Amino acid sequence: MPNDIRLSDSKVGAVINTSSGGGDSEPDQKMFRILARAGIAEPKVWCGEAKEMERFFAETAGQKLEVLVVLGGDGTIRTAAEACAEKGSYLIPLPGGTMNMLPRALYGNLSWEEALKKTLTAPSTKVLSGGRVANKRFFIAAIVGAPALWTQPRESMREGNIADAIKKGSLAFRRMFETKMQYLISGGAKGETEAVVLICPLISEEMPDSEQALEAAIIEVESVAEMIGLATLAAVGKWGDDRNILLTETKRVNVQSSKEIHASLDGETVSLGRSAEIDFVSRALTVLVPGR
Repeated sequence: MPNDIRLSDSKVGAVINTSSGGGDSEPDQKMFRILARAGIAEPKVWCGEAKEMERFFAETAGQKLEVLVVLGGDGTIRTAAEACAEKGSYLIPLPGGTMNMLPRALYGNLSWEEALKKTLTAPSTKVLSGGRVANKRFFIAAIVGAPALWTQPRESMREGNIADAIKKGSLAFRRMFETKMQYLISGGAKGETEAVVLICPLISEEMPDSEQALEAAIIEVESVAEMIGLATLAAVGKWGDDRNILLTETKRVNVQSSKEIHASLDGETVSLGRSAEIDFVSRALTVLVPGR
C-alpha cells in the first residue's frame, strides 16, 4: 500500500457510538460536515448507541469500505480494528470514550474533530503490529490476570482519585490475589505470577516502534495500591526500573490457571478460559494518521 492516499477517490464510512461516554451533541452532523469538506463524496455515517454497534459493523462490511472512521470507546475501536485488519481496509480511530488508548497513541490529546481534520488534510498510512489471543486482537496492550477485573475502581482511576479506587476495589483485589497464573514465555522463561502485561511496540518506551516482538512484563505485587500504580504505567508503556517487574521481549506467551483467566485487551475486558496463548502479529492493522 502506498504511504499517501487520495481519500476523495476512496469509499469512506464512519461509525459513532454515542454510549461511550466521551461524545458530544450531534456528532453525526459534525462528522458528516468534516468528511464532506475534505472532498469525500457521499460519506455514509452510522450513529447510535452500543446496542446498535453489531448491526452497524455488519452494514459497513456490506458497503466494502476502503476507509472506516470510528468514534467511540476502547471496545468499539477494537471491534473496528479487528474488522479492518480482516478486510485490509484503513482505520481512523477517534477518541469518543474515556481511556481512548489507541487514539491517544496515534493522535496525542487532540479532540476527535481536530484529529480527523488533520488526518484528512494530509493522510498517511501507518502499519501497526500487535498481538492476538483467543481469536481477538490488541494493538496497545493486553493485561492478563488480576488487573483485568478492575470494573469498580476503574472510574476512580480515570478521574485520578487513587484513594477512592483503592477503597472500592480492595475486597475484589484480595480475592483476585488468591490465585496465581503459570506462564511460559517463548525462549524458556516460566514461573507463577499475578499478572502478565504485554505491551505493543506502538507505546513501549523500551522498544522501538519497528520492533518485531511484544514487550512482556511479569508482575509481582504486594498490595492493591501497588497494583493500581502498575496499571497506570501499563496503560502508557512506562515501567522504568520497578523492582517488581521482569521485562523481556517475546513473540509468544502461554498462561494457565486453575480458575478463569481474565484479560483487558486495549481497555476491553474478555475471558480467556483457564489457559491461553498470546502471539505477536507483525502487520496487524493499517491506520491513517496526519502526514508530516
